[in-house]
Amino acid sequence: MVSPDSLLLSNVTKYSIQLVDSRTGLTLSEVSTMPYYPRGICMVGRELAAAALSSNKVKLVHVRGGRLTPGTVLGVKAYCWGVAGSGDNVVVSYHSPPWLEVMDTDGRVLHQYQDPGAAPTFKSPDFLTTSNDGFVYVADFKLYTITKLDSSLKVLKTFSDPQLKGPYGISSVGDGQLLVCSRLNNSIVHVNVNSGKMTTILGEDGIVKPRSLAYCPQQHKLFVCTFNETDSIQVYQWD
Repeated sequence: MVSPDSLLLSNVTKYSIQLVDSRTGLTLSEVSTMPYYPRGICMVGRELAAAALSSNKVKLVHVRGGRLTPGTVLGVKAYCWGVAGSGDNVVVSYHSPPWLEVMDTDGRVLHQYQDPGAAPTFKSPDFLTTSNDGFVYVADFKLYTITKLDSSLKVLKTFSDPQLKGPYGISSVGDGQLLVCSRLNNSIVHVNVNSGKMTTILGEDGIVKPRSLAYCPQQHKLFVCTFNETDSIQVYQWD
């Protein structure tokens, strides 16, 4: 969510980043990412977005006055997958090998994930989000886990539950709460990070392989993108 009335989307089939009216679905502005398609996308502050491209690149896009304009392209260490804004910095996840980095918007690496050396914390850290209090949360598609890290990427805690199968898109919704796409369960799972309790809030609602989501607290609306053939966004009421 860029505002209660607009969504920022990565459109794989159109190789573009789009700003969309959340009420009508109309595209307000669009920036091409050719020849690469965008994966994870996030806001970095109030007027800058970052998108992980299907390459070793992260594209920055300015978001001002309801318009998108291209920014710089950052080179990163490997094929990147997810991005999340952390203050004025960007957290990037890599698929192979599984890895995380924090960098500034000039591409300078500030922090790297330190592998503890025992059982692997990550196998497929495809998507991540950050909370207002500075924590990073990573969804691992293969391990079926959510991992909490601090802003310097030190692992603090890992959550798992049978309700969480193939976690994909993840979003912080404030006060120690997360919403996660459980792709292999065709559901949306609420995570209380203080207690570790997980609750399925949407399932058997026509959701098929949910990929990403965004929540608008002003309207109590949940926007869910799924792997379907209609190129649609499903909207649910969630209080």
